[in-house]
Amino acid sequence: MTKQNLTEQGNARPPLRRSRQKQIYQHVKQLNAELEQQVANQCAIAIRQSRLYQAAQNHVQELENLNRLKDDFLSAVSHELRTPITNIKMAAQMLEVKLQQAGLLESDSGVVQYLQILRDECDRETNLVNDLLDLSRLETDIKPLRLSSTRLQDWLPYFVEPFQERVKNQRQHFQIYIPSDLPSVQTEPSMLKRILTELLNNACKYTPRDERIWIAVQVSQVNVDALELHIGNSGVEVAETERSRIFDKFYRVPGADPYRHGGTGLGLALVKKLVEQIRATIQVTSCSGETIFTLNFTFQPYAIYVGAARNAYTSFH
Repeated sequence: MTKQNLTEQGNARPPLRRSRQKQIYQHVKQLNAELEQQVANQCAIAIRQSRLYQAAQNHVQELENLNRLKDDFLSAVSHELRTPITNIKMAAQMLEVKLQQAGLLESDSGVVQYLQILRDECDRETNLVNDLLDLSRLETDIKPLRLSSTRLQDWLPYFVEPFQERVKNQRQHFQIYIPSDLPSVQTEPSMLKRILTELLNNACKYTPRDERIWIAVQVSQVNVDALELHIGNSGVEVAETERSRIFDKFYRVPGADPYRHGGTGLGLALVKKLVEQIRATIQVTSCSGETIFTLNFTFQPYAIYVGAARNAYTSFH
């Protein structure tokens, strides 16, 4: 290769190198622009999420405030209604006495019917007011309970006696299964009585004729340190979509006739609060034409049973 050729080749290299450097520079510049755009996009997303989170928090706070105002309003109204309802009931009783003394009750069956309607409606409103006040106390005045050891196999048979007569009169069938060797549970008997009364009242109201109501107690098949108490009835089934709301205040299962079955719509909400008070858990299952409420108790004194209630129901029928 001649000296001239070498000189020409050397003179050609700088333009090629500069072209390559320019390409690299443009590529880096493009990557940098894309990176800046991605960072800007991520920042925008983060800012938007932060604003949405703050808006959600504000909305939650607003809902909590509204719920608190609603509870305060219901509590105030309940207190204000209690006295006039009591006065109306007392006036109805005095009116009945006066009519009876005048000999008008025997001669006019319509008057007797009207007085009975008046008594029933006063009792219904009194129950509503009492349930509202009980709920208000449970939600705002939570105090530690002194739990006591209770043998359900001794306590339950006496408790269910009034319901057995009611079930018989309504042409329903009642079954109870309580093993004699059950361990004692730690609970508050008066609250447990209120819980079971509400659940059995519900079962009696909604169970059709010739269908069954039952109580069964057993040691949990999932947690050997827990005792399960089942209250079930046949002929009634609650849709899966409704079960999560069944313990809400004033909630009624769609299709239920409030005038036929009565009640305040607060019974199961009270049950839920009372169950939490006695350190137990409750769940509801419903299938194959049956609905079952399951209470879970712990054996250990003053222990808190943590976790979801177990669905370990065993058929005793």
